[in-house]
Amino acid sequence: MESTSVPTEKKSALGAAVKKGAFRALRIAGITTIVAVIGIMIFENKLIYFPSVGGVGPSPGQDVELTAADGVKIHGWYLPHPQAKATILHLHGNAGNLEDRRDLVKDLQGLGVNVLAIDYRGYGRSVGSPGEKGLYADARAAYDWLLTKTTADKIVIHGESLGGGPACELASTVACGALILQSTFTSIPDMAPRVVPIMPKFLVRTKFDNLEKVRRIPCRKLFLHSRGDEVIPFDMGEKLFAAAAEPKESTWFTQAGHNDVTVSQPKKYYSRLAAFLEPFGK
Repeated sequence: MESTSVPTEKKSALGAAVKKGAFRALRIAGITTIVAVIGIMIFENKLIYFPSVGGVGPSPGQDVELTAADGVKIHGWYLPHPQAKATILHLHGNAGNLEDRRDLVKDLQGLGVNVLAIDYRGYGRSVGSPGEKGLYADARAAYDWLLTKTTADKIVIHGESLGGGPACELASTVACGALILQSTFTSIPDMAPRVVPIMPKFLVRTKFDNLEKVRRIPCRKLFLHSRGDEVIPFDMGEKLFAAAAEPKESTWFTQAGHNDVTVSQPKKYYSRLAAFLEPFGK
């Protein structure tokens, strides 16, 4: 029986074709990845901010209209307390608007404090479009408005989730009585690979570098985070606490997700806040 073999010339041609096909596949994959990354960069804000426009009912206290430094009009709720020992400036997360925080702001007021909660630009009744610098300006406008009502040492900045970004920026640039960071990330570039694995961190333009800023915030600080947080990993809360300058305190929750700490463990949550706020009453 005669054996058959492929001529050397055909083997070479076949090998070249395989290499060419592999190179072409890699080139297509590379181009596809580049196009995808560019698309993500263009729509970066759409991956960070999820505002609900309108749909905000009557204020549980007073409606407030603020003007940021760049002229953007910001809407907020102010809930005064007759025997307030401090004032909480609440900066909410990346989704929804004030209406979703109605119960929260009323419960915060029940701790014996005034509460100012704002909707960032592009959220609720606030005009404009959200962005990192814009949120910083919105938080500063709220702080400046509060200075017409109280003193800086009585202002407690409360940043929840994304709100930890403008909260850290504000607390690192102005005087305040305390800072509360709840379910907050170290930075947006640190979060990016967890949300979009193909996105290189160095290409993320939005920073919200809380890890760097928390090192130089001098006021009292309270860190709150759940071990079961499915959105912002618990280890980010630990890293923020470890990096923070003294004085600092922390409370870690279990059996709670990112958005339901106040609902699933209200007694632990509000009693912890009450204890943290107690020195303001002395």
